[in-house]
Amino acid sequence: MRPMLLVLRPSASVTSLVSFIHSHSHFSTTPNPRVSSNPTHAQLQQLLLHKSKVGFDKLDDALVVFDKMLLMKPLPTVFDFAQLLTALVRMKQYSVALCKFRDMCIRGILVNIYFFGIAINCCCHLNRVDYGFSLLGGIVKRGLVPNVVTYTTLIRGLLYQDKSVEAEHLFKKLLRYREIEPNVVMYTTIIDGLCKTGHTSMALMLFRYMEKKGCCPYTVTYNAVIDCLCKERLVDHALGLLAEMSKKGIPADVVTYNSLIQGMCNFDRWDDTRRLLREMDGRNIILDVHTYSILVDAYVKEGKVKYAEDVIEIMTQRGQYPNVVTYNSLMDGFCLRGEINKALAVLETMMTKGITPDACTYSILINGYCKKLQVDRALDLFHQMPLNGLTPTNETCNSILQGLFHMGRHIEAREFFKEKILNEGLNLDIVTFSILLHGLFQNHNVAEALSLFHMMECSGPIPDLYIYNILIHGLCKHGKVDEAKNLFCNIPLKGLRPDVRTYTMMIQALCREGLLNEAKELFVEMEANKCFPNDVTYNTLILGCLHNKKYNEAGILIDEMRARGFAADASTTSVLVNLLESNIEDPAILALHNKLLS
Repeated sequence: MRPMLLVLRPSASVTSLVSFIHSHSHFSTTPNPRVSSNPTHAQLQQLLLHKSKVGFDKLDDALVVFDKMLLMKPLPTVFDFAQLLTALVRMKQYSVALCKFRDMCIRGILVNIYFFGIAINCCCHLNRVDYGFSLLGGIVKRGLVPNVVTYTTLIRGLLYQDKSVEAEHLFKKLLRYREIEPNVVMYTTIIDGLCKTGHTSMALMLFRYMEKKGCCPYTVTYNAVIDCLCKERLVDHALGLLAEMSKKGIPADVVTYNSLIQGMCNFDRWDDTRRLLREMDGRNIILDVHTYSILVDAYVKEGKVKYAEDVIEIMTQRGQYPNVVTYNSLMDGFCLRGEINKALAVLETMMTKGITPDACTYSILINGYCKKLQVDRALDLFHQMPLNGLTPTNETCNSILQGLFHMGRHIEAREFFKEKILNEGLNLDIVTFSILLHGLFQNHNVAEALSLFHMMECSGPIPDLYIYNILIHGLCKHGKVDEAKNLFCNIPLKGLRPDVRTYTMMIQALCREGLLNEAKELFVEMEANKCFPNDVTYNTLILGCLHNKKYNEAGILIDEMRARGFAADASTTSVLVNLLESNIEDPAILALHNKLLS
């Protein structure tokens, strides 16, 4: 056995694979009693060729054909059976395709490397790449040789299960033992997988490596890298790759330009966006619905809803019809402007055109109603979602929670959290917890807020600095300064760094408690940690000094604050004026007053 195949020892037995198939299959494998017609081989081949491209309308139809094929004499060709499995894959019936593959093996139908490729692909789509490696062992036992497609499929499966290290390890082994000569498809598959799992630098290294090895990337390869660079905010690098494509004669397509236009819109680079659109026109690349949707969304975020409406009108004139994503963006624009009635008019338009609203549509309207303090209307829409076969998202639930708390309906908000979020098993995100914690502190439920935080530490998303800031602010506001100090001290232990807001809240709380020396120590500490005070921090500590009659120290802070370009706020000025009125002959207070006047 060759060295490479020794390394790729199967990670799961064939018995386990069969059990897995059975556990994912909800149909009978016995011959279907409804099979009655007797198609000729020629008719069968014509049917399978068509269905391999579009899939069967119903799963039962595919099963009827398979059962009939097994009864035909002579048996249909291996190619015919492959077409049937391909049709099942088109229908995303991966477990069914695996089961039929097994049946073929049991009945002694000669399966080749192409069949194993289909089966491995199904395992990967079911997130069981380990069973794919089991099938790799089956390939070797049958005396077949794994090809570039086999390994490409396995590497794609590893990448989509976020096992990039294992994928890289396998690829390097293949190169080291010269098992295969990677082609452009394999390189592109790996690069695309690395891009989609956030391993941008590795993707770029492999992109340049393939060129070095004489394997020329094609449009799809460039598209994967350009899209990744735009999402990583490296839009100028992405533009460089577009220029490189042009120089090498590799044609850019609408996908290339969509990624770049999205990147430019994200940075408000409208001149570059217009230039890219002109380029598309010059190269006869037709804008698709995705291009127009990007522009609609970008204009909406800029507050230019009229421009967004114009884009929709233009796309319709050019034969491109808005989809649910396009209309959702326009509705979001109206809701952001508080024009909920116009958003509802858009909803009516899309439904008139036969476009079904999705969960995002409802979330946009619900958020719009909550911002208009019409929470009951939002709740009505929320309860409509399951009736229309839609599952509320985290964003939907967060909007309702925020709206209920904002309206002062704290009891309803807590009940909503328990009944609609916890009981329904939705994944709690960091935003949900931040809304809940803020709402509980607002309603003086300090103990419940701390209990929720501990629950979050045990089983929820990892608390970030924003969560800690909410807790520290809530505890300080309710006089729980010692608890706030303990929490503050724990922040570095969690791998986080307090920001200027965190320090300022603690300094304010310490000053309020008369612990001026501790507040000053914290002020020095924040600068030592390269977290520089802002105008709020300075004014907070200056007020602390004034309340504790440390006028000289307040004067030093005022000088320092002004040197950094900050000014005294209304509270500081008011306190100083009051002090001057009651202590008009105090030279220290008069000096402070003169500092402010100068």
